[in-house]
Amino acid sequence: MLHTNLPKNRFFRGAYLMVRRYLRHGVGIQSAALAFYLLFAVFPMLIFISALLGLLHLDVASVLADLHEILPKVAVDFIGVYLIHVEENSNVRLLLFGLVFSIFFPMRAANTLMRSVRTAYRLGPPRQAALHLLRTLIYTVLLLVTLTLTLVLMSVSNTVLQYAVAHLHLPAFAAWLWSTLRFPLAGAAAGFALLALYALTQDTRQPWKNLLPGVVASLAAWLVLSWIYAAYMENIANYSLLYGSIGTAMALLVWLYMTAVTLIMGAELNGTLISLRRETPEEF
Repeated sequence: MLHTNLPKNRFFRGAYLMVRRYLRHGVGIQSAALAFYLLFAVFPMLIFISALLGLLHLDVASVLADLHEILPKVAVDFIGVYLIHVEENSNVRLLLFGLVFSIFFPMRAANTLMRSVRTAYRLGPPRQAALHLLRTLIYTVLLLVTLTLTLVLMSVSNTVLQYAVAHLHLPAFAAWLWSTLRFPLAGAAAGFALLALYALTQDTRQPWKNLLPGVVASLAAWLVLSWIYAAYMENIANYSLLYGSIGTAMALLVWLYMTAVTLIMGAELNGTLISLRRETPEEF
């Protein structure tokens, strides 16, 4: 029996339940935690890459000579200073530090996501801790690959492509192809990762109708938000002038937060639809 204070219309009843779920399940707080974990994962990864380059003992002069053929002198000089710095400051302990925290923070992010999905589906604590840990490890790897791919696709904008065509001899067709396909490719990667998230979190195999609606809705919302945000950052915002170098981290953090909200709310939508099919929303 439905509560009498719920809207009679099925659509408005679902919207009411979604808002109630957002508040009761702390979606805003979980999204903020997820965004911070993902942002924290970036810096140890940069430390790991820098330490690894230093330990490889690259022939800096040879590398710079090759780069002079494709990059402007200013860019080559900057890369040269960076490579010399990491070679002179190579450290195994720094490498291990970067490696450990490059795994730790993405694992925390994956665990936060999976916990939020389990809350949306009302699954409770995992039944098998070892199996849950294995699933978290698998999804951590998938999350890292997906984030790297989507960040590259989102970051290489039309302005960067035009510069590459003009100065780096990038074929115009390749630039057009990248510009045309970057959002569909990002959407396909995110959709696969999202479907894997909802499926791996379950204790038992779920029918498609309990997974796909949230995946489609979350993916559509993420693509729209990413497109709006990318257009805003490229054409309107001048965050670097206002905030300096920290502006890049702020912009990335906002995008990660919006991404986290859409991912979690997709699971909440699935939970709401399950509730409506059972006509027992009072349990939520």
